[in-house]
Amino acid sequence: MEEATLFVDDGEESKAAEAELAKRGIRYRRVDISVNGLRGWLLFEYGTAKAPILVDGNSVFIGLEEIKKVLR
Repeated sequence: MEEATLFVDDGEESKAAEAELAKRGIRYRRVDISVNGLRGWLLFEYGTAKAPILVDGNSVFIGLEEIKKVLR
């Protein structure tokens, strides 16, 4: 996995996703979508405003369960 981007908010799923990436030693850029209207941008760009979202290259994984699945 190249350096990924993790879009998060202050919810429990976002915290758990960050913990999963850290546990596996995966480098990522963290983007907090609860500031500066980024949640609306996510809806436009990825079709959802749900967090967490992990973007790795051309792959997009939405929600904690999908992120866990791809990390296995």
